[in-house]
Amino acid sequence: MAIRLARSVRPLIALVAISGAVVIAGPTLAGATPSTAPRTEPSISSVQKQLGELALKNSQLVEKYDHAQVMVQRRQKAAAVAQQSAREASIAYQSAHDRFRLMVQAQYESGGFGAAAALLDSKSDYNYLDRLQTMTMASKRMSDVLDQVLSTKQSAQASAVKARELLASAKHQRDVVAQARKDVKAQIKKYQSLLARLNSAQRAAYQRALNPSVAATSANVQHLTKASSAQAQRAVKFALDQVGKPYVFGAAGPGSYDCSGLTMAAWEHGGVSLPHSAADQYNYGHHVTRDQLEPGDLIFFYQPIGHVTIYIGDGLMVSAPTEGENVSVVPLSAFNSDYVGATRLVG
Repeated sequence: MAIRLARSVRPLIALVAISGAVVIAGPTLAGATPSTAPRTEPSISSVQKQLGELALKNSQLVEKYDHAQVMVQRRQKAAAVAQQSAREASIAYQSAHDRFRLMVQAQYESGGFGAAAALLDSKSDYNYLDRLQTMTMASKRMSDVLDQVLSTKQSAQASAVKARELLASAKHQRDVVAQARKDVKAQIKKYQSLLARLNSAQRAAYQRALNPSVAATSANVQHLTKASSAQAQRAVKFALDQVGKPYVFGAAGPGSYDCSGLTMAAWEHGGVSLPHSAADQYNYGHHVTRDQLEPGDLIFFYQPIGHVTIYIGDGLMVSAPTEGENVSVVPLSAFNSDYVGATRLVG
C-alpha cells in the first residue's frame, strides 16, 4: 500500500507525530497570558504537505501490518505442525514403553526366557550363552528404542512450545502495528477534512499529483495486455479488470484491494501463489532491471518497501494506491524517484 508523493511534500516530519495531535499554533507557557492574536488557518500548501507526510507514513505502516499478518499465518502453521509432531511422538513413546513393559513382564513370568530358565533348559553351555546373549540384546534394543523415542518426544514438545511463543510474539507485533496505523488513520481524516476546504480545481490538482491515473479503457492501454507468457497474460488481464475498485487496507478482493492484495490476487490467476506483503513478494521470482520490464512483472517502491504494482507495458502499471483512491492505471515515470526494483515470477 502506498501513494505517489512528490518530493516537495515528503521532507522529514517536523510537526506531525503518528499518535499525537497536530499543533497548528505554538504552545502557551504555564502562567502566561494567552495571545489575543486571531488564530490563522493553515495554508493550502501546508495542508497538502501534512496530508502527504501522513499518507506516506501510513503506507509504511500498512506494509508492516501486512508483513506481520503473513508472519502470523506462517507461525500458526508452524505451531500446528509442531503440535501434531508432539502428539505423534507422545503416542509412539507410549507404544514403545508398553512393549518394553510387556517384554520385561514376560521375562519375569516366563521360565522360557529368564536367566535361570535359560541355564536349566539349555542342552549345553554354548546353548545357554547364546540364549542369554539374545535376551540381553533384546532388552538393550528396546531400551535404545525407548531412549530414541523419548528424545524425539522431548524435541517435538520443545518445538511446539517455541512455535507457540513465536506465534504470540507475531500477534503482539501485529497488534502494535495495527494500533499505530489507527492513529495515523485518525490523523489523515483530520487533514482530509482540511483538504475539503479547497475549491474543486485545487482538489483536482492535488488528486492528479497524488494518483496520476490513465484511463484503463483507452486504446493505448488495451493493446498492452500481450504478455510473454500465458500466466503473465492472465495476471495482467485480471489486474486491469479490477481498475475502478476501491482501495481498502488489508483487502485482497474480490470487491476491494490494497497494493499487495491486488498483485497477490492477479498472480493467483496466473498460477503463482504469493504472500500478502509487498516486501515478501520482492523475494519471489528473479529480479530484472528496469529496461527489461515485461507485462506481468512486479514493481516495488520506497525504502523500506511500501508499495507494489503490476507492470502492463509501455511505461504503465496497475496500482492500488491508497485510501480514498481506486485501483488505477498509472505511469511508472510518476514514481521515478521512489523506484526500488522489479521481479519476474515466470519465464
